[in-house]
Amino acid sequence: MSTRKDPNPLEGPKGSKLSSMAGYFNQLGMRSDRLEIRTNTACRIASRLLPLHHPEHATVSGIPGLRLLGMNGHRVRLVHLPTGGRLDLIDSSSSRRTKDMKTVFLRETSWHDKPGTRRLWDTDGLSPQEGACTELWAPRPCSALRSALLMRAMPLWYKFDIQPAWRQPRPGESFPTLFWENDADEADTVKVAWLLTESPVRIPGALYEPDGPETGRLRLGEAQVRLHSRLSV
Repeated sequence: MSTRKDPNPLEGPKGSKLSSMAGYFNQLGMRSDRLEIRTNTACRIASRLLPLHHPEHATVSGIPGLRLLGMNGHRVRLVHLPTGGRLDLIDSSSSRRTKDMKTVFLRETSWHDKPGTRRLWDTDGLSPQEGACTELWAPRPCSALRSALLMRAMPLWYKFDIQPAWRQPRPGESFPTLFWENDADEADTVKVAWLLTESPVRIPGALYEPDGPETGRLRLGEAQVRLHSRLSV
């Protein structure tokens, strides 16, 4: 969850490839051994998630440690080396049945070879640049809660038509903030809290404690994140 105004820390030095991915998603599904994302552009999503090194900026974009595991006519299979986590991108485009998936994948990843960009996902083990990112996948108290929020991203994006983004903790707080701006006809914090704690797609065990009309804390056990909406004018 990110926007151009609040980019993901793993966004590349140019463009907004991660923050624009939400428009390509059709369905999110958690299986016992993997996360599945249904999309009409599986290869394009893979090209934005696979890690790249940008030496001039001393940065890594994409997900450090993510590797291509394989593909078939409608599925791109990815694996995260440090954790063993699996991600399958399922291409639901009917036109893809008549196209070679590998050809599409090569075309969508061709920009990985532009000057100033180096592929990291072609290596077997972690590169030194990826090895320096271990903090990104270290378990945190709010990991389960953030995972639950990920699985409910579709109604946030499409039912409520909001574009939330993660922000750093407030001064004096140790937990992050999920922030979005909303128009008068879009969802405020109260509506989002209802979806996450009381609706049919609620997070089991999650509770919401308001701190004011625009903000409050979403709790799951000992974990918490702050929800914050602001009416745009």
